[in-house]
Amino acid sequence: MSTIVVGLYKETGSAKKAFQALIAAGCQETDIETFGGADSADKAAQGLLGHGFEKELAEQYGAAVRQGHTLVAADIADDDADAAEAILDENGAIDLPEASAAQKADGKKAGPGGTVEQQTLQSVKEEVGIGKRRVSKGGMKLTSEVTETPVRDTVTLRDETVDVEHRKVDRALSPDEEKAAFGEKTVELTATSETPEITKEARVVEEVVLSKTASEREQAVEATARRTDVKVEPVGGKSGDKR
Repeated sequence: MSTIVVGLYKETGSAKKAFQALIAAGCQETDIETFGGADSADKAAQGLLGHGFEKELAEQYGAAVRQGHTLVAADIADDDADAAEAILDENGAIDLPEASAAQKADGKKAGPGGTVEQQTLQSVKEEVGIGKRRVSKGGMKLTSEVTETPVRDTVTLRDETVDVEHRKVDRALSPDEEKAAFGEKTVELTATSETPEITKEARVVEEVVLSKTASEREQAVEATARRTDVKVEPVGGKSGDKR
C-alpha cells in the first residue's frame, strides 16, 4: 500500500531541493509531482482529491499554489511515509497559510469572541434525457461454397482403319486407261478416330438476394427524475442546568 506525502514551499528552490532529496532517498521520479504557478493550482487540487484528500484541504493546497507557493506531492509506500515527511520538512516545508482576506470576507462574521458555524445541504435536481440508440437484432448471411458432383455418361466412339488389298487382274486396258496408265499418280486415304471431349458451360440457375425493410413505430418511454429539496424547520432547544 502507498500514501501521498505533500510538502508546501515558499521558494521554488526549496521545492527543487526537496524533490532531489526524495530521489536520493530512493523514490522514483515518476512518483513525484511538483505544482507551481497559478495555472497548475486547479490541477494540484484535483490531483489531491483523486488521492483521497478531503475537498476543503485539497482546495486549500490549490489556493496556496495559486498564491505563489510550490507543492511537492510524492506517492510513497506506507512504510516509508514518515521518512519522506521528514525529508520534506528538512528542506523547508511550511504549514498551509491562513485563508486570504477575500476568502474570509465570504464567510459570516460573529460577534466579539466567536465565529459562526455553518452546515450546508444542497438542493439537487436530476435531469432526464430520453433518446434512442441502434442495437443489433441479428440478421442473415450469405456464403457461397463450391461442391463437386461426378458426372458419368457413355458415348459411342468411331475408329477407322485403312487396309491395303492386292488384286490379281489380267485384262486389256481401254484407250483412256492406256493414255493415263503411264503417268505418275498419288492416292491417299486417311483414317480417323473419335476421342471423348468434355465441354463445360457455367449457367446461373438461382439468385439469392438479401434485403431489409425499415418500419417506424412509436413507443412510450418512462423514467423517473429524482430531486432533493431542503426542508427548513425549527429545532427545539433545551435550557441548561441551573447551578
